[in-house]
Amino acid sequence: MTLTPPAMLASAASEVDAGHDLLDGCVAGSAAAWRSLHQRYHRTALSVLRRLGVPAAHLEDACQEVFVDVFRYLPRFRREADFRTWLYRICLSRARVARRRARVWSLFARLSPQVGPDLVEQPFDEGQAGRQLARTLERLSEAERVVFVLFELEGLSGQEIAEVIERPAATVFRRLHDARKRFATALEEGL
Repeated sequence: MTLTPPAMLASAASEVDAGHDLLDGCVAGSAAAWRSLHQRYHRTALSVLRRLGVPAAHLEDACQEVFVDVFRYLPRFRREADFRTWLYRICLSRARVARRRARVWSLFARLSPQVGPDLVEQPFDEGQAGRQLARTLERLSEAERVVFVLFELEGLSGQEIAEVIERPAATVFRRLHDARKRFATALEEGL
């Protein structure tokens, strides 16, 4: 059994107290506390987002959105868990959104000859892309839309989709093939 020296316990306790003081300052509206919080956790958030598969082109935006969420929700943070645990949860959520955005842009680039790499590198306008995606998806039949959304946007495998819709995998891939063709045509007509 290893005993922890009292000096180490005191150091850990003072670090926890400093963390609580920092969070209290942020909740109170202290700009210095917010800067300190951002400086302390920015690198951690970037690292987590990168490891969660956020593409490099979307990394800084995703990290900024993490800290916007921290700013928005910190007053409701109950401190039942460690702040870093809570931050990781926010990173998980934002990584999922960033990966989905990247998939949508990749999909637009693959399926539309009018969308080139120059457009893909432009800042992501989620509202415009979402409206274009919704208009284009409306042109698909219900069966095509289901397999297309689950495969292309949600990242499910063909077998997983087959289980969801209770059809053979061959049916899933036939519908996906048809949906991609119809999606590309509708996207071209909509641009």
